[in-house]
Amino acid sequence: MLTLYEELQLLAIHEDKGMFIRNAVEPLIPGLVGAVLAELAFANRISTGTNHRLKLTDPTVTEDPILDKAISVIAGCEKERKFNYWIANLNPKPEKLQRQITANLVQKEILAQEDDRLSWVVPSHFHPEVKASTKYSVIKLLRGIVLAQEEAHPREIAFLSLVSACGLLDLMFLRDERKAAGQKINELVVFHAMQNPTLDTIQEIDAAIASMVEED
Repeated sequence: MLTLYEELQLLAIHEDKGMFIRNAVEPLIPGLVGAVLAELAFANRISTGTNHRLKLTDPTVTEDPILDKAISVIAGCEKERKFNYWIANLNPKPEKLQRQITANLVQKEILAQEDDRLSWVVPSHFHPEVKASTKYSVIKLLRGIVLAQEEAHPREIAFLSLVSACGLLDLMFLRDERKAAGQKINELVVFHAMQNPTLDTIQEIDAAIASMVEED
């Protein structure tokens, strides 16, 4: 299983060139931090407190070094802070985070790395029956949810919402699909948030990401 931050990073890697897609580089930074927070929300480690502030509900470790580092930083803060603060300050060294995630993807046999160039392991370790990359399989699944109204689970909805907040829907949808895709994703989040409180926290995370992306 891939984490949300691993999926977001692989989405931003060019299919042929083996490097990050240029227009994805800057929004990917707050997006990855948001994806880490989203994973903490699904792990029941954080929630939305009063006045749109992030609340650490469980400081126990998860056995994921990236998530445990985030828990440690949040736990060390003297007071609860808004999600905007954490998107901007949780990980001051984004390049290190990206290297960690790349190492994870290589270890999981999603990517291969030679010097600074990345290549896709085909067939995917996660989908050996398909002669395509994991990125292809992820995009196919998500496009089916949005464009063909296929069944969606909370994590998939959260991921779609993260991508939308980063302004990176162009990595999955064609130009004439994007407006309708954005509207459908918003509808999915709002509807499922009524049934799943975790998606309320995802909405706070996404709002903070979008605010930072718009500033840039």
